[in-house]
Amino acid sequence: MKIGIIGLGYVGLPLAILCAEKKYEVIGYDIKTEVVDLTNKRVSHINDKAIQNSLKELNGDLTATTDPEELKNCEIFIICVPTPVDKNKEPDLKPLEISSKTISKYLKKGDLVIVESTVFPGTCEEIVVPILEESGLQLGVNLFLAHCPERVNPGDIFWETKNIPRVVGALSKIGVDKAAKFYQSVLGGEICDVKDIKQKLRPKIIVEDKSYKINTIPLGTITKMNSIRDAEAVKAMENTVRDVNIAFVNELAKISEVLNLDVIDIIDGMTTKPFGKGPFYPGIGVGGHCIAVDPEWLKAASIKAGFFPKIIQHSRDTNNSMPNHTIRLLEKLVNLRENKVAVLGVTYKGNIDDPRESPFYDIKKILLQKKVDFSVFDPWYRKENTVDSIDKALDEAKIVLLVTNHDLFKEKITVEFLKAKEIKIVIDGRNCLNKEEIIKQGIVYKGIGR
Repeated sequence: MKIGIIGLGYVGLPLAILCAEKKYEVIGYDIKTEVVDLTNKRVSHINDKAIQNSLKELNGDLTATTDPEELKNCEIFIICVPTPVDKNKEPDLKPLEISSKTISKYLKKGDLVIVESTVFPGTCEEIVVPILEESGLQLGVNLFLAHCPERVNPGDIFWETKNIPRVVGALSKIGVDKAAKFYQSVLGGEICDVKDIKQKLRPKIIVEDKSYKINTIPLGTITKMNSIRDAEAVKAMENTVRDVNIAFVNELAKISEVLNLDVIDIIDGMTTKPFGKGPFYPGIGVGGHCIAVDPEWLKAASIKAGFFPKIIQHSRDTNNSMPNHTIRLLEKLVNLRENKVAVLGVTYKGNIDDPRESPFYDIKKILLQKKVDFSVFDPWYRKENTVDSIDKALDEAKIVLLVTNHDLFKEKITVEFLKAKEIKIVIDGRNCLNKEEIIKQGIVYKGIGR
């Protein structure tokens, strides 16, 4: 079968590689010429070793193109385009709409369309279906639409596209069966109904011979949901749960500050309880294309249905407030305009090159508004860099403001390095540096909640 992957980003490119490895003929469509050219040269535009190696060593049929006509003979179309929120935090459906219109021209009887892009419940039926029906085909009868939300975790050395358990829902039983069988062909896992998860596959702890055995979902399991709406809701809700929990520990961090507690030590103590919690840790802010975005989609759907989700809104407000909160912590210690700040990190998490929704941009905006002199350095994402090394970033700076917990920063920022650079204050936005050693050297250390 011939597969068309629409969008060759963090989701589409690894999926295209995996499908080609499984001997499908794959057409990867993207509007960015640079992405297409690099992919055809077997060079990844994403700074990820696993993806780079898989693409370089690919022994399969993968062709990237900017010409949508190349999609005309595909039998499966998988939409993997971004679904961001706009400046007003409203879901932006344009990439999804454009992609749906693009493929609608080439649909034939029996084709399967799968949306992997993150959407809110009802999007496929209300937005995608009317566009696809412009082809003259009838959804659920001779054209099939399914949703299988992506679960890519950038920077994870274990969980990859090829082994992450997936859920899938469709407009019809035939559609969900077709989609499940396709994913089974590339993931190799078991297909089960969601009711089976409740009975036998839900992660649980089993006591055997007075020891714990963890029973988890097998790698690559494909779970068929009861409806396409349920499948849409899985992604939005699982990341909303994470967002709410992170917001809560950020609130605990604020409480710890006023009560003179060390929330990191407290959370580490909480982790000794072997059941019933995350752990989650506070930080300078929540970024990425999942936790910072998916709750907004779920909120939008809920409001549309007539219910305003106060906890979700409060969680988003709390997490969105963390960059401002971090700057206020710094302002309590020093006059910002009289001291240069070295801002370390742009991306939303350590050891990846993805800056989407990163708290860095709020930090940058605040510093500019306050007319603060600052430098920026990130070894993984260089477009925002004002200098080309961490050493130069700290030159003439008196304050280090850590935004991202890259390994390079954790290795390089030693007490010796800080002393040599004459740093006076360290604001650890990820609570990942050695607090005790820094304080011993007479350097002011401030983490989030500690």
